[in-house]
Amino acid sequence: MAKKDPRSAQIEEDMAPGSLTLVGFLGDDTRSVDAIIRQDEALLQKEGVEIADIVKALKRFTFIGVDGLGDPVESGDYEVTVDHFRGWQYCPFKHKKRISKRNTTLYDKVTKKSLYWSDLSLHLIEEHSFFQGKGSHFRMEPEDILEILRLKKSE
Repeated sequence: MAKKDPRSAQIEEDMAPGSLTLVGFLGDDTRSVDAIIRQDEALLQKEGVEIADIVKALKRFTFIGVDGLGDPVESGDYEVTVDHFRGWQYCPFKHKKRISKRNTTLYDKVTKKSLYWSDLSLHLIEEHSFFQGKGSHFRMEPEDILEILRLKKSE
């Protein structure tokens, strides 16, 4: 379970649209950051899937897609595209983590569904268990991740 940061009020303020990013991290979600994290962690715990397994799979697809230089790369049941942009993004959790501006799109040819994430999204999930608020541009619903990546209970 993620620890409550004593700077939570400032962190939530920085997650609003126009602060650190144009679109922010919370979308139209009215829950606190801590509540978002707790509820997403509870769902993953119920499903028996570890965040580390999700991050490992997403990073693997980003790594595969980099070779396409912006063009789609086929990988089994998936098509992955990675786009790079100049500059850096910073983690809103106040630990001065600088992250490249790179976005990955994963299209599942079986379910016809897609996931879309940034390197910052991966960091937020891996280090803070934060999938972002509902309605956020980079929010990935844990249920969708499990379905598209075909992740099951850890044995």
